[in-house]
Amino acid sequence: IVDSCWGGLFAIQAWYYQFQLDALSPRNGVLAVLVTIWAVRLGVHIALRNKGEDYRYQAWRQEAGKQFWWISYLRVFVLQGLLAWIIGAPLFIAQTLTGDLQGWDYLGILLWTVGFCFETIGDWQLSKFKQNPDNQGKVLATGLWYYTRHPNYFGDALLWWGYFCFALSANGYAYAF
Repeated sequence: IVDSCWGGLFAIQAWYYQFQLDALSPRNGVLAVLVTIWAVRLGVHIALRNKGEDYRYQAWRQEAGKQFWWISYLRVFVLQGLLAWIIGAPLFIAQTLTGDLQGWDYLGILLWTVGFCFETIGDWQLSKFKQNPDNQGKVLATGLWYYTRHPNYFGDALLWWGYFCFALSANGYAYAF
């Protein structure tokens, strides 16, 4: 459950900050929409990919025995919530500037778009590759996977640099790192 909801934690932050800071403007709306598009795609992708409980969580449950419920609550839900809040700090900083899109915002949109395409296409290529039984045990080395070992992770990193650019527009570079 938590893996599928991971992206949604950031979409909630982006919209929450926008409304709490009374940051209703075109640039803030664009940022919140970009985060939401990414979050929905990631959540749907993970939900469709992961059938059943993740093997890591199964192992933790077996190790913890009867104490699994509170260990899982702390180790999985609280930890990931805390990490999402820390990682999402650039979203807060970015939402402090209202108004129209500015120079750094346009670079952020460009980075986000390239990153989103890399992430989406990379995940699609890997999914198609894994569907072919002849590819079991093989490594995908065509398409975007030819250029980078993990285009989905590369794309995600690029996308987050895009969010950082929105924070730069808000003069939040010192805090966004």
